[in-house]
Amino acid sequence: MNRKTLVLPAVVGLLAPVLAGCGGSDDGGDAIVVGTTDQFIASKDNPAPLDPAIGYEAGVWNLLRQTVQTLTHIPRGGGEPVPEAAESCTFTDMENESYRCTLRDGLTFADGTPVTPEDVKYSIQRILDIKDESGPSALFANIDTIETKGEKEIVFHLSTPDATFPYKLATPPAGIVQKDKYGAKTPREGFQIDGSGPYTMKPEVKDDQIVKVVFTKNPKYKGDLKIRNEKVELNLFPDAKAMGKALDDKKIDMMTRNMSPEQAQDMLTAPKEGIKLTEMPGLAISYLAFNTEDPVVEDKAVRQAVAQVIDRGAIANKVYGSTAEPLYSLIPSGITSHTNSFFNKYGEPSVAGAAQTLEKAGISTPVKFTLHYTTDHYGPATKAEYETLAKQLNASKLFEVDST
Repeated sequence: MNRKTLVLPAVVGLLAPVLAGCGGSDDGGDAIVVGTTDQFIASKDNPAPLDPAIGYEAGVWNLLRQTVQTLTHIPRGGGEPVPEAAESCTFTDMENESYRCTLRDGLTFADGTPVTPEDVKYSIQRILDIKDESGPSALFANIDTIETKGEKEIVFHLSTPDATFPYKLATPPAGIVQKDKYGAKTPREGFQIDGSGPYTMKPEVKDDQIVKVVFTKNPKYKGDLKIRNEKVELNLFPDAKAMGKALDDKKIDMMTRNMSPEQAQDMLTAPKEGIKLTEMPGLAISYLAFNTEDPVVEDKAVRQAVAQVIDRGAIANKVYGSTAEPLYSLIPSGITSHTNSFFNKYGEPSVAGAAQTLEKAGISTPVKFTLHYTTDHYGPATKAEYETLAKQLNASKLFEVDST
């Protein structure tokens, strides 16, 4: 499926997504207990859900961020990537086709094994070699060659200019892994993650599903993050309601993914005593992907008409309230190269403009198709988001859409 030029609200992150930066006293103290509604399941179809070459979901990325280290990372308040496992990274040409990083001195994995440029090359190359159809390999598809120099330098030669490459290296799939723990062309099965990140992890598993993860401070960690807690426990809940009750009952200290929009709104408008809500700019986005081989939507005029009808602001306001804002690009607003390209092309929602687009292309209306969405990855608001989207399309009389 090709991604279409239609992007729905950019979701604002609620509560610190990186455990290394969460609260607690500077001297560590007792473990901070964090609640999440993310689910991690090993199955026949996906026996390696936590391998950096496979996992392409926010929940998996949150686990990886604690345990594997990337060359760069995004500062907690947002902005451009800064060095993490590297002491420096920079483009070495004007065309943004050659990116050089130098590793920090004394960098090791949690077991004491030195981290080398060859490990970095191996980690990225295995993503491209495994090339999981639902995985993150597309992030690095424009890498032409990876060159290592001496004991500290690694150079990425890109086949096309890419100013966003430093951001890609900041994503968990670019985490540095060990050759003896991660196969070159086969995913690592199970739930264990090992790396040079701020924490080591120990999962508690029941019926091929994680029920709790204990993160322990990695004494060998050398990087840009400041570790405030000696230990963090991540408890998994079936839904946001159960997680919220655990917070009210003081069984957890903090909620992270996925709070419901209603919970977040209640905390913003009527904060409870003793509970602090922290808002951060989010890099998560919602978007539609069309199967362009389907005869109903293969003509780009249909997809353009959809983009002209959708009121992103109304969806953001109705479904997410003040925790989201409209996005008019595939690039989140916190990234340097972001522009409002879709707004510049389509402007405000216009049924008349969409009708003209379809008529010009000779397409009969109403155009009938189905919106499919998942309910187990992106939070409880997904269903309401797609129902609202379908209502907008149907109200135009140009489309006849259902959602499942």
